[in-house]
Amino acid sequence: MSGPALRYTDVSLTDGQSACWAGEMTTPMMLAVATRLAAAGPAAIEIASLATLQQCVARGENPWQRIELLRERFQGVALRAAVALLTEHGKRGIDVISTEVATLWLRELAQRGVSEIVLIDPLVVIERIAPVLKAAKALGLTTIAALPYAQESTSSDDDLRARAATLARAGATRVMLRDEAGLLTVDRLATLLPALRAGLGATPLDLHLRCQTALGPMVALEAVRIGIDGLDTAFAPLANGASVPALGTVLKSLRMLTLGPPITDQGLHAIREADRLLAELADRHGFGSAGAWVFDLAPYAHQLPGEVAAQFMQQLAALGLQHKLHAFANECARVRNDVGAPPMLAPFARPIAEQALLHLQGMRRYAELRPGVRRALQQVHGVTPGAVDAQLAQRVGALPKAPAASVAALHAAHPEASDAALVVAQTCGVAPEALPAPACTEALRYVSTSPADALLAGLTARAARYAQLEVRGPGVAIQLQGTEG
Repeated sequence: MSGPALRYTDVSLTDGQSACWAGEMTTPMMLAVATRLAAAGPAAIEIASLATLQQCVARGENPWQRIELLRERFQGVALRAAVALLTEHGKRGIDVISTEVATLWLRELAQRGVSEIVLIDPLVVIERIAPVLKAAKALGLTTIAALPYAQESTSSDDDLRARAATLARAGATRVMLRDEAGLLTVDRLATLLPALRAGLGATPLDLHLRCQTALGPMVALEAVRIGIDGLDTAFAPLANGASVPALGTVLKSLRMLTLGPPITDQGLHAIREADRLLAELADRHGFGSAGAWVFDLAPYAHQLPGEVAAQFMQQLAALGLQHKLHAFANECARVRNDVGAPPMLAPFARPIAEQALLHLQGMRRYAELRPGVRRALQQVHGVTPGAVDAQLAQRVGALPKAPAASVAALHAAHPEASDAALVVAQTCGVAPEALPAPACTEALRYVSTSPADALLAGLTARAARYAQLEVRGPGVAIQLQGTEG
C-alpha cells in the first residue's frame, strides 16, 4: 500500500483507541483484530506507548506479553513504539526518564520485535534526546524524533526549522511533526513544511496530526501534496475527532486527487474489512462510535492533545457545562501561561485542564493546586518556554533536584525484579512487583459476546436466587428457572 515516497503508519492500537475508546481496548481484543489490521497493508503499526503501558498495568495485563503476541500476528509489518522521556505519575526522581532506563526500555522493545520508535520529549531538550537516540541506533532501531507543534510565536517557521535540524544532527533517522491538538491549517502548512524540509535536508519528515477542529483530513491531504514522507492514520472506527485521520478516507481522497502512491480496489477492500471488524467490536462492547467533530475555535485556546481533549469534553458534558466550553478553553490558556506556557502534551496538559476545570466549577483561582501544576511551577521536568507566575512560584517553593537512580541502584533495591519490571516501575510509577504476570493462553482468548450475551451471563449468575427469572425487551426474551427452593 505504501509507495517509496509516502508511508502510512497505523496508530489505531495506541492513540486511536486511547482517544476514541478511552483506552478500553484489551489485549484479547487487539489479538482478535490484529490479522485483519495487518492485511490492510500499513507500512508500520504502532503497538505500544507510555499510555498503553499504563492502561495494561491498570487492567492487570502484562504489556510485554501483549507486544510479543502482536509480533506473532503482525509478521511482515514493521512494529513501532512511542517512548516518552517525561512522566506524569509524580514520583520523586522519576519525572524525567534517565538515559539508562530509557536504554532498558528500548532494549526490551527491540528484543520483542519492535523496529521503530518515536522518541517524545515535549520540551525538546537535546541533551536528553541525543544520548537516547544514540542508544537506539546501537540497538538497530529506526528513530523518529518528535517535533511538537504549538500555536504560538515560538512555533515560527524559523524556530521549528532550527529544532528539526538539531534533531537530525543528533542522530534521528526521521523527524515527526506532531500536532497533538489538531491546530494546523492548510495555510500554515504552505510555509512550514518547506521550511522543515530545508532544515532537514535528506532526513525524512513525517506528520502526526489530530482532528479536533475537523481540519485534520484536509490538512493531511495538503501535506501529501506539498510533500511529506510519512503519515500517521487509523482505521475509521478509531479515527477522526480526538484521533488521527482515517486511512480509508485519506487514500480514497488521494486517489481522487491523483496524489500519493496508487491504491487498488483490493487494498481499499482490505481496509473496509478492518473498519467493519473494529465497528463490530465497538458495538459489541458499547464503545463510542467515531466521527468527525464539528469545527470549533476552542482547541486553538486550550490546545489539549486528543485523548485529554476527549476526556474533558466528556467531563464537561457530565457536569452539564457544555455551554462553557470556550470559558474552559480560555481558562486552560490562562493556567498554562501562569505555569510557563509548557507544550500541551503529557505531563503538562492533563493537570492544566484539571486546574482549569476546578476554576470553572467555581473554586477560587488556585485555592487548590493540582500536583501536576505544582510540578510544572517547580520546573521539575525542565525549563518551560515562558516565565512562571512569580507569586505561584513563591507559594510552591523550589524543589531540590533528585538525581535519577542508576540501574544498578534500582536492581539493588529490587533484586528480584527483571529489567522489564523496572521499566514499568519507572514509567508508570508503580512498584516493580506490581507488573502483572503473563496471562495463560485461555485468558487471552477473545470471546465474542454481544450485549444480550452479557445480559444472559449476568442473569444466569443470579438465577439460582429466584424460582423464575424473566426479562423481555426489544429483540430480547430470556426466561430462566431457578434451582433453589
